[in-house]
Amino acid sequence: MIQSSWKAVQPILKSGSRSLTTIDLNRQFKHPILVTQSSSLQKKINYYALEPKNEPTIGMLMKESRSRDKNKLVRSCHFMHREFLVRVAKVIIHLQNLPYILLTNDDIKRVLDLYMYSFSDMLHQPKIQNLGDVDTFNEALSGLLDDLQHIILLLSKGIHDSQLHFKGSDFHATVKKLMDYIVINRVCNRILARHHLSINIEREGYLSVVNTELSLKKIITKNAAFAANVCQNVYMDTLPEVLIDGHTETRVAFIPNIIDYVLREVLKNSFRATVEANMHQVEKPPIICTICNTPDFWTLRISDRGTGMTDSVLHQIENYCYTSFKPEEEYSHAFGDLVSAGVQDQGSSLAGFGVGIPISKAYVKFVQGKLEFQTMPGIGTDVYIKIPQLSEMLDEVRI
Repeated sequence: MIQSSWKAVQPILKSGSRSLTTIDLNRQFKHPILVTQSSSLQKKINYYALEPKNEPTIGMLMKESRSRDKNKLVRSCHFMHREFLVRVAKVIIHLQNLPYILLTNDDIKRVLDLYMYSFSDMLHQPKIQNLGDVDTFNEALSGLLDDLQHIILLLSKGIHDSQLHFKGSDFHATVKKLMDYIVINRVCNRILARHHLSINIEREGYLSVVNTELSLKKIITKNAAFAANVCQNVYMDTLPEVLIDGHTETRVAFIPNIIDYVLREVLKNSFRATVEANMHQVEKPPIICTICNTPDFWTLRISDRGTGMTDSVLHQIENYCYTSFKPEEEYSHAFGDLVSAGVQDQGSSLAGFGVGIPISKAYVKFVQGKLEFQTMPGIGTDVYIKIPQLSEMLDEVRI
């Protein structure tokens, strides 16, 4: 059973989120079979992995949210049930085909086990025949999303620990292919699930998972406050002020979770760089966030006056497992632990594993945007987040 196979994983995530040691211990799977030894389950996985995904566009999801069809909830359950099985099966096959050295890592094996248990649990859900079955299915779907919440953390830890034993020049290519695939698969699954769970629930300013009146100034302010709080807990020093200028009244239509994650990563790095580069100064140079809005796209520029980056660092920051956090540094270890502990769900920053910027890059690329860095060694760094307007991605971005 999953209870006997799950070992304690550190660090424990606190601040209200369920710990890695309890995310699966708090609920029973309906069919706790030993999935890794079940040939019948593997046959089902193989079958669904060969099935094509249905990939609705953002525009399709928003259109469905406007529909008043009373039967759409049951249809959505059927759709979600099949898509969950197909998408999770594809991930399982992807993991099973990893190089053997990666599959010997305990954390990566746990990721595979979690996906297989989730597949089995969804496979055995009762058939959805009417509205009375919807609540049961939705509860099961929500539980599975919770169980898979920390997949990226476990996978990142496993890859980080395995790189010392991985010989050959294919490591970064293998890891990038795996992480990009699972990161985007995961975000798409969660978007579809949240869309399904939001059907027939009115949320002001939302159509499906899209906030149609997202204030860029407010979302910057929120994530800057988070980064500042973490920074204060670590350094016990005066913090740089965050100034917001440009088109500060801009409101856009976008999926908040995606820009939340990216901003959190970028601002966390800017705070750390600014504080560590200016320890001797009581008043730190500000971090300046500039908003630019045009008919075709919107751009955020985050400018800090930390130490900047050398060319060698700049060329590596988009590689999974590259990190500037070093255990021997007094502040870096604490900063990494606190950031990882303070964020939940997609916001988990995973400091120290070297995945924050690559994941941010994958998210921005997913919505057909760009994440770019301009840096001056010894001076500071400007980060540009450029995102198309919703009208440009309605029929282009497939979930």
